[in-house]
Amino acid sequence: MTNFNRMLVIMLLIFSSCESEKEKLPKDDSIADVPGTLEVLKSGTLSNQSGAGTRGTVQLVRDQAGKYYVSLSDNFTTKFSTGTVTVYLSTSSSLRLNESGSFQLLGLANRAGAHFYPLASSPDPKFTHGIIWCGAAAIPFGNALLE
Repeated sequence: MTNFNRMLVIMLLIFSSCESEKEKLPKDDSIADVPGTLEVLKSGTLSNQSGAGTRGTVQLVRDQAGKYYVSLSDNFTTKFSTGTVTVYLSTSSSLRLNESGSFQLLGLANRAGAHFYPLASSPDPKFTHGIIWCGAAAIPFGNALLE
């Protein structure tokens, strides 16, 4: 078996484990649109990871009423068959779930296209990255540096 075939088998096993794994996940609290004009405070382009086909933009935005959101762009996509695609803010490009305070879970991303995740207040400036994560397999699907 060639190295390419071995890697292909490994990736198939990882993705199939995402599809069959059942874990407690947050509900999809994202909304598809926020009315009015939005001010973009920070933005970053997603880098594809783990062969998930992730693309799009992550932005920190504020609406006219002063409410904050993290948004995924209209062209956002990734491998959705896993059923456990989650979105985080993180203090680095890699999600460190064992380090309390290094991340903030925003919610599920279970479809392509725009998502808006409402925030209770302006996010802590320590969060420098948006992370797309496969919760079941604990692997990154993408990340974006927010600048």
